Order: sequence, then structure tokens, then C-alpha cells
Amino acid sequence: MKKTTTMLIVLLLSALFFTATAEGWDGGGYPGASLRLDWSVRAAGMGRAMVALTNTTEALELNPAGLAFAVDPQGELFYRKMSLDRNQSSAAGLYPLPFDVRATVAFGWYYLGVGGIDGRDQSGNRLGEYRYDEHIASFAFGLRPAEWLGLGVTARAMFTTLAEETATGGAVDVGLQANPWAGLHVGFTARNVIGSYKWKTAAATDEQLPVEYAAGIGYRLDGIGSVEVDLVTTDETRPQWRFGAEYWITPTFAIRGGYEMMDFSAGEVSAGATMVTEFIEGVGLSLDYAFRSDNFDVVGSHAVALTVAF
Repeated sequence: MKKTTTMLIVLLLSALFFTATAEGWDGGGYPGASLRLDWSVRAAGMGRAMVALTNTTEALELNPAGLAFAVDPQGELFYRKMSLDRNQSSAAGLYPLPFDVRATVAFGWYYLGVGGIDGRDQSGNRLGEYRYDEHIASFAFGLRPAEWLGLGVTARAMFTTLAEETATGGAVDVGLQANPWAGLHVGFTARNVIGSYKWKTAAATDEQLPVEYAAGIGYRLDGIGSVEVDLVTTDETRPQWRFGAEYWITPTFAIRGGYEMMDFSAGEVSAGATMVTEFIEGVGLSLDYAFRSDNFDVVGSHAVALTVAF
């Protein structure tokens, strides 16, 4: 009964948030947009649909409640090359605490860089070429108060430079994940429930980060694969549907596919794969790859990650 009640609460909260926020979107940009980039190769290959199924280092950015279901210590290195001279990279790790309480801590360092920015004055005269660099430090904690229920929180600090200007900020995410029945998973997360960004300029611009809500339902069949559907929205963006699937062809090789629906006429396709092996006795090594179509470039973007599990 408790499991059923919890799942109904998750679905009800999701419906209320999406109804409230969908009325106000205008499709424009907003501060902290880098936080919405996919920092997980596995999720990127599944249309970024992984709010309900995430339980590895990717939970730092997708849903911190997933950390509560982590089993082994892990470390991950990530790199993604995008169009317009944009690059992403990160290093993250998690550690299940060796206590009676079922809890996991995780940390990550994320970097986004953009080069070749053409600087001009108000008259259009070229001033030179600039860079945009952003560093994000994240710390997360996941707690499992019941066998089927996970709760989590992520706190992050952001440091940004653009030409000679700098900015700092911070944000907090909260999440819930439940496994009410064998194979079935539901998840909900609110990102940037506390979040602001301040540029250290003469105007001292202080911007509030809009809260992003995401809810998902997924099903995992051990040894075979998984599927998930997510719905994501903020006060300032269109609600997005995300669909993803994963299939293990062999115990050591999996393929993925996904679709992210921006609106009813546009979307992004993604695909990916994973190869796992035992590097040395007791240490597993995983190599992940993802391709995602890019609205700015017909070539799309490619991402790779190397994960070590102990």
C-alpha cells in the first residue's frame, strides 16, 4: 500500500508542476542553460530519458535520488565534442557508505568551454576573439530509507569567465526515485530549487535560475535492457518528452536509442553503445559512446565516457 501511495504522490506532484509551468513558457533562453546539457553518455544515447533509472555517477546531474540505489564505488571520465567549437568534459565518482544506513555520496567536476567568440564594440568594430569557460563543482547525497525508495540532493557551485568578466553561482537539486514493483521504476526531480548566478560587472547582474521539473517512468529487465519515458519542463521552456531504450545484445555489449521531442514538429535523435569488461579481478571497466543530432550542426555531436567500478 505504501509503495502504491508513493507512486501516486510522485505522479500527482509531476502533473501539478507541469500544468503550472507549461502555461508560462515562451521558448526563450535563460541563465544557467549549461546545467541542462547532457553530462551522461548513457543518458545522451537514450534521448536523455533517465530520471527514473539512473543509479550511477550520472545521477549527480539527472536525479540525485538514484545514488541511493548505487551498489559499487565508481569513477567516470567524460568528454563531448560539439559544433561551434564547444567542448564538454567531466570527472565524477561515487561511494556507497559502509554503514548500517543505506546511503551514497558522490562528487563531480564539470567543464564547458566555447572558443572563437567574435568580440565587437557598439559600432561593430572587431575587438578580438574571446572564450567562454564554465566550471561546475557538484556534491550529492542519496539516502535509501526503504528498500524500494530513494531520496537525494545535489549542491553545486559554478564559476564562469567570459573575456575579462567573471561570474559565480550556486544551485540545489532534490529528487525522489521509487521501485514499487520488480522492474518498474518512477522518478521525480526538481532542479535549481535554490539557484542564482551573479556577474561581477559594473551592473552586478544577479540572475535567478529557473526551476526545472522532470518526471519519468521506466522498466528494467535484468540482463536484457530497459525503456523509459520522461517529461521535462521549466517556467521558461516548452515541455519536452524524452524517450529512450537500451538493449544488451550480449552480457558485455549494449546498444541504445532515443528521441527528445522539442515540440510536435522538431526533435533530436540519439544513439549509443556500451562495452564492459573486467579490467583486473574485481575491477570492471566500461566504455560508453553516444551520438546526438544537433540543432546547430547537421553533423551532430559525439560523446565518450570511461567508467571504472570496484
